[in-house]
Amino acid sequence: MQIKNIQIFSSTNAADGSWIDVSNLVQLSVMLTGVEGNVWIEVSDDPNAPIDGAGIGAPGSAPVLSQFASVPQANSGVNISPTPPGDVSMLPATTFFVKTTYTTKWGETTASAESTLAVTQGNYLYVAPAAPSAAQAPYVTGYNVYVGLVTNTEVLQTTPQYQPQRLIDGIGTPGGTVNPLGPGQSTHFAISGAIPLAQPGWSMVNGFQQTQWVPPGSDQSGSAAVGVNISGNLPGSAATGSQVQITGTGQVWMFNPSGLVWKWLRVRKDTVVGTHVTVAYLMGQNG
Repeated sequence: MQIKNIQIFSSTNAADGSWIDVSNLVQLSVMLTGVEGNVWIEVSDDPNAPIDGAGIGAPGSAPVLSQFASVPQANSGVNISPTPPGDVSMLPATTFFVKTTYTTKWGETTASAESTLAVTQGNYLYVAPAAPSAAQAPYVTGYNVYVGLVTNTEVLQTTPQYQPQRLIDGIGTPGGTVNPLGPGQSTHFAISGAIPLAQPGWSMVNGFQQTQWVPPGSDQSGSAAVGVNISGNLPGSAATGSQVQITGTGQVWMFNPSGLVWKWLRVRKDTVVGTHVTVAYLMGQNG
């Protein structure tokens, strides 16, 4: 079997060690030196434990903005007689300011940097968010789009579904007239919620909506911190149960579980200002 022998923790002061994937180790032990204050070993089987409540961070760059023209029915390639009205946008020329956020199954990140674009009258704004990084990608489920008419005044456009749903574009207003789909004049909010990550972009065909939701002030995309203390606080604590053995004296302790399997393992220390460098080594055999 292949042997793994690595240092997994080193700190004088309070610190949380990185989560180490130990799911492929059929046997393992952890040796700790410089133990002082409260030091313990923590494990978790939550596949998302490495997020550890900290959140995944905002999109790495501002969204890419572009615009596209509406397509009149006569040029759409649809052969219908008589020719119905075309898809002619009535949106006014507007300069938009845009930020995006990522969503996860736990919540939403803070906003990206801002992009701006002057959209020609009759055109639609198209927003393409930055792709998540390799570290973010496993947790991102979608993205939200925030748009403003003045810099740093963005509000949510990908709003959740309303009940009852608002009318579709162009239905009109009381009295039989049809309003342009400009700021504050549309008959329709976007009924979408966060856009799935598989969708490469979002088109603001319904006009800007002055909603009440601004980008989050803090990152809420992470899960609650997870982990179970399986060693007790060292030194001086004894683990319970016949499958865990802890031996040692003074500042040196050895943790040796027997036949136990976890996904993640890490070492934590809560001594704010320590006098010793606490170091932990993981020894194991790959299955």
